[in-house]
Amino acid sequence: MKNIAFFDFDGTITTKDSLFVFVKFAVGKWRFYKGLMARWWILLAYVLGLCSNTYAKEALMRYFFAGYGARDFALLCENFQTMLCGIIRIQTMEKIAWHKDRGDTIVVVSATFEEYLKPFCQNLGLECLATRLEVVNGVLSGRLETPNCYGEQKAVRIRAGYDLAQYQEIYAYGDSKGDLAMLGLATQRFYKKFY
Repeated sequence: MKNIAFFDFDGTITTKDSLFVFVKFAVGKWRFYKGLMARWWILLAYVLGLCSNTYAKEALMRYFFAGYGARDFALLCENFQTMLCGIIRIQTMEKIAWHKDRGDTIVVVSATFEEYLKPFCQNLGLECLATRLEVVNGVLSGRLETPNCYGEQKAVRIRAGYDLAQYQEIYAYGDSKGDLAMLGLATQRFYKKFY
């Protein structure tokens, strides 16, 4: 029997939240900070636990990307790959390499947008479960097409995509409360520091 390893992305594979790095890259610093100021109450509500991760994410995406052409957005995501590689945690990549050397299946499971995470994973030969943005008539609506791959939804997506009974060992790596459901599926779980 083979093994499988599930890795969270933001904070586990990366040294910081890639979403804010991406938005700043996409719209520029001035518009990024202006948008955060215009939507400060949403960020505060999220930090205080008064609104969900999904609500906060969709509100910000509507502000920054509603009406953005899907093809232009895909190009933007490709162009972001170099910057994304600049925030990767070396120690986690060494752990991923360890799993690859063993022949384990490796899956990145993240609330991060599939549009820029999938190319990153494909370049490294990793599988990807992430959040996809909705496209209507060729433009981004600012809403999510898939459920936000966060919290319990991580476990739901894993169970839907993989027959866990087929694996001898199930590894999971995460760094936040949004990863706890995923970690609960594992036979070997690593929370926060694992290197």
